[in-house]
Amino acid sequence: MPIVNLITKEKIASEKKEILKKEFADVMYEVAGKSENWLMVRFTEEEDIFFHGQPLEEGGIVEIKLVGKLQRGQKEEISKRICDVLNKVLGYGKDSIYIVIQEIEGQNWGYNGSTF
Repeated sequence: MPIVNLITKEKIASEKKEILKKEFADVMYEVAGKSENWLMVRFTEEEDIFFHGQPLEEGGIVEIKLVGKLQRGQKEEISKRICDVLNKVLGYGKDSIYIVIQEIEGQNWGYNGSTF
């Protein structure tokens, strides 16, 4: 049940969104064992982002929320691979990307009128 939310200053072209969606799904499945069938991807575009006290020209924030717990090594691998994806697809430098991984207990995650 992961949610991956990319927050960025720019508007992302539809074809790049498709690539990012697929790449995010691959990372979440290969590293965390989370199927694309349960993955929700959100693009929050054209946001004002400041970093080092200045407007961020290119880069972004990736929020990942999921049910369950990951090992530290899995979190590091997700961070590395998400940075690689954003660098490859959008040209973002790895030093202009923040990634937040939030683990949530199933009882705090609602879906289809119930919780996990």
